[in-house]
Amino acid sequence: MEYFQMIMALVGVLALIFLIFWLMKKFNSKVALYDSKNMRVLERINLGPDKMLILVSICGKCMVLGVTSGHTEKICDLEQTEEELTAKNGENPTFSESFKTILGNMMKKK
Repeated sequence: MEYFQMIMALVGVLALIFLIFWLMKKFNSKVALYDSKNMRVLERINLGPDKMLILVSICGKCMVLGVTSGHTEKICDLEQTEEELTAKNGENPTFSESFKTILGNMMKKK
C-alpha cells in the first residue's frame, strides 16, 4: 500500500510538471517580447553549432548578418527591399533564393 501511494504521488508530480510545461509553451507563443514594426527576421539558417546566417529587414531595407555565440557581423546590405523580396507569390523567399541574390550582388561589386 505504501508503494502504491508513493507511485501515485510520483505520477501526480510528473503530470503536474508536464501540465506546467504545456501551459508555458501555449502562453509564451502568444507573448512576443521581440515584436517590432520596423525590424523583422525574414529567414535564418544554421551553419553549425552556435553559427547562423540571418536575413533581416530593418525599416524595409534588407541585410545579411552572420551570428555566432560571441559575435554578430553585418555581411552585406541588399539592394532589394523587403517588399521586393516578398513580392514573389506574396511569400517570403527561401533562403537559397535570398543567398543566390546576395552572392550575385557581391560578385557584381567585385
